[in-house]
Amino acid sequence: MRHTRSLLSFLGSLLLALVLATIIWINATQVQDPIRSQFIQLEVDFVGQSEDSILVRPERQSVQIRIEGPESTIRQISPDNFAAFVDLRQVPFGQSVSVPIEITSTVPDLDRSLPIPEEVEVLLEQQVSREIPVELDIRGDVARGHVQGEPLIEPATISVSGPASLVEQLDFALATVFLNDVRETTFGEHRPIFYDEQGRVASTTNLDLNMEEVQVTIPVEESDGFADKLITIDWEGYPAPGYRLLNASVDPPSVLVTGLPARINAMTRLKTEPIDITGLTGTFNQQVTLDLPAGVSLDQDQEIFVTIEVEPILSTDTHERNVELLGLREDMQASIDPEQVRVVLFGPLPALDSLVADDVRVTVDLFELISGTHRIQPVVDLPERGIEVRSIRPETISVTISRTITPTDEITSTLPVTETNNALLMIVARTKLNADISTTSTIGTATLPVAQPFLSHTLKLTHFADIPGKRTIA
Repeated sequence: MRHTRSLLSFLGSLLLALVLATIIWINATQVQDPIRSQFIQLEVDFVGQSEDSILVRPERQSVQIRIEGPESTIRQISPDNFAAFVDLRQVPFGQSVSVPIEITSTVPDLDRSLPIPEEVEVLLEQQVSREIPVELDIRGDVARGHVQGEPLIEPATISVSGPASLVEQLDFALATVFLNDVRETTFGEHRPIFYDEQGRVASTTNLDLNMEEVQVTIPVEESDGFADKLITIDWEGYPAPGYRLLNASVDPPSVLVTGLPARINAMTRLKTEPIDITGLTGTFNQQVTLDLPAGVSLDQDQEIFVTIEVEPILSTDTHERNVELLGLREDMQASIDPEQVRVVLFGPLPALDSLVADDVRVTVDLFELISGTHRIQPVVDLPERGIEVRSIRPETISVTISRTITPTDEITSTLPVTETNNALLMIVARTKLNADISTTSTIGTATLPVAQPFLSHTLKLTHFADIPGKRTIA
């Protein structure tokens, strides 16, 4: 008995030690690799769908799951380790049902919560195709004297495929064509509108059409005894010299005539009465009559107008003109190079021929310019006659501006007549060489002739250098 008690005590101690050791090991492990949790977002795949079905809704679906495990394992987890899917094999057509979302994982021993949401509402429909007939709605009528033939629609039907609930509500497609007094066969592409069995417009959204437009042909022919004939303008003469005929037009360009079929078929065009354009210098509009053969008449009385467009002949003209100086100060003088420029004008020939010499002026503006050499672009002045300047050669003029030395009748001075003073007067006189001015100088009461033939006036000297002797300069 005592032996049994000792054994039980030993086993109890051993079990307690084992539990304590396990707790210590778990605590140690959690300290080194603690438990962590993470949320993962997954896209749902729809599987098991038959080939003749269409998933109407949802178009897309995603779920969220929560996983928990050691941090070392969680760090290696990605969305690629999981898969979310919905099995559609048992889903009936045309009914909205809730289907559970299933999750699979490639990572074992990992706590995982239920997906959010746990189910998804699914609508699965059977895919069908139908041929929808195309009908034609013709509005308006052909022109008088014409008949409409049997319309042709190509193709006569449009193939529509999609969910059965949408395709089965379609009844027909309607293409609308407008005829506004047409005289010829019409061709065109038209987009038909679909209608349901109640005659209401039906939507084709989420449906596949093999084509969205149809080709419509409506034959139009002339009735017997009627014909639409073009009008030819019959003019004679020529515009005034310097003008040309630009265009001649008639409104309307054609008319409907009636008469014997044989005579009408033999006609190609109709002519207007002769129109004299001799001496025209501008556009004019005139009502005219037609030269109709016997047995042929207009189907309806109507006014016919002819417009004759005449315009001046455009040409060029060249003028050589001297350059005029404007804005030169009174105490300045200027020389230009070159003194003449060539001006090329462009415009109506009559306006060019009417120009006289004074109509074309070439000027340069020297206002507020100081002494020195300047390059200035000349300006051409023209009358307002539709003429423009095409070119000026040269494009710029060289202008040299200098201050003018003012001549006077005498120089008031008490300067004695000396050899030095004569030399000084000679220097002053040479400054007037280009102006071609002759000078004599009066010093004191004596008049000193300067030994150059170009001196014929006296100069008023305003400044002298210091020269020995007393001088008074006025």
